[in-house]
Amino acid sequence: MKNSILLLSAFAIFTGFLLGSQSSYAQEAEHKKHQYSILEKDENEKRNPIPFLPIFSEDGTVYGITDSIGNITLEEGLTFFIRSFFYQDREFIVEPNAEKVILLERAEMALEEIEIRSFQNPVDHLKHLNKSFQSAFDKEAFLSNFRGYYAVQQREKYVDFFEASGISLHSESQKWKPYNFVQAWGGGSAYQFLVPLELRRSHHWDWTIGDTIPARNTSPSTDRPDQYSIKPFYARELVYAFEYSWPLSSSNLKFYDFQYDLENGKEIILFKSKDEERVKANSDLFLIGEGKIVLGESGESIESITINFSKYNYVAFPKNRNGRERQMGGSLLVNFENYRDKVFVREIGLKSKLFGPVNIGNPRPFQKGSEVTIIEKILFEDFQFVQSKKDLASLEKGFGFVGLETMAAYDPEYWSSNALVSPDLFNLIRRDLGSKIGLNDQFQANSGKRLIPVEKDLAYYKDYLSKLIPQLELISQRLSGN
Repeated sequence: MKNSILLLSAFAIFTGFLLGSQSSYAQEAEHKKHQYSILEKDENEKRNPIPFLPIFSEDGTVYGITDSIGNITLEEGLTFFIRSFFYQDREFIVEPNAEKVILLERAEMALEEIEIRSFQNPVDHLKHLNKSFQSAFDKEAFLSNFRGYYAVQQREKYVDFFEASGISLHSESQKWKPYNFVQAWGGGSAYQFLVPLELRRSHHWDWTIGDTIPARNTSPSTDRPDQYSIKPFYARELVYAFEYSWPLSSSNLKFYDFQYDLENGKEIILFKSKDEERVKANSDLFLIGEGKIVLGESGESIESITINFSKYNYVAFPKNRNGRERQMGGSLLVNFENYRDKVFVREIGLKSKLFGPVNIGNPRPFQKGSEVTIIEKILFEDFQFVQSKKDLASLEKGFGFVGLETMAAYDPEYWSSNALVSPDLFNLIRRDLGSKIGLNDQFQANSGKRLIPVEKDLAYYKDYLSKLIPQLELISQRLSGN
């Protein structure tokens, strides 16, 4: 199954994801360039543009993305590939006299290979599944323990690393308002608070001196050309953006195309954003792309959802506000867990490239070639509902005030047996970041310090932490049953 094979590798492919019209954001090249139109030929031979479709280079990375009308500018003499869940694979060479139109046909699944149980099409199937999923996913505030890491790549080198474990507070259900989601620098912590109780983090690599620099030497000021303000666990914001308009809500099904497929012998449902329906309804799909829904063995439950997105509209900005397109694209994975008749997010995985003037990376102002890729993984476990509004208000106050800034001390013994990052990835990070200053030495240097240094009222802040952290450690132990 071509699509099934593609799905298995999609998450890795999007590590090198580049978003946006190549004519707008691609690096300058010496090759002559030609504009191509990527079109779909439907059953009636009608040609329709395919917007936001990734075009791959020979090395497997994404060269660029078609714009809103299916156009993209490509370099002469190079070979390009089209790989999609929904269209037949295509390889072509950009030549000066070649036709500048690429016609794609749908890669239809042989449905007789799938054991259809009760539903003859995926839309009816999802309507059935979403009835139980939505009621189980919509729930009161809850606590959980978490483990997670985040790494940043730039120019094919790891330039930052952060790993933490601690306690999480999910303070709202799905009934949030998108444009009120992010307050100031709140980001994903607006409703999903993460408070580390164990922490290790590197210095940040500085390209100007070819060495790592401690966090205390960086500044949150947007006026500095070397400013660096990427904060860990950006995936939280993207999950909420996706949740608002994902196909796991029946009211959003009209915004997607669907088809069945198989993966490792299991039934899955592929989906693809229909941008024209979104525009017609004047609705908001914060993440535009295509992906898959993995079903349980019986086809009566949802195990996970993945979207390979080529466009993200900032969840805090209204439709008409400038700067809401975040100029990023990648792959977002959400795994679910059923617990006591409720559905919880068990795992979040993100690989995404950020680039252009409206990104969150270094340097400022943006320079072509300095795009950054963020890689994140977060696991949640030991779920427990918050029993009263009074308790919730107290927890929100403490979690919101502290967030990731717990100034946790680095404990080598803890991390020797509790690391979430894989050994292979950690070795790559250590090779890049520890080339001049050992990574363990960086962990020790950042032990007990703030992520973004603030000297004002530091004594008061430390005193507050000395009272809060022991309480949170006790809650975390109770959650895990220890």
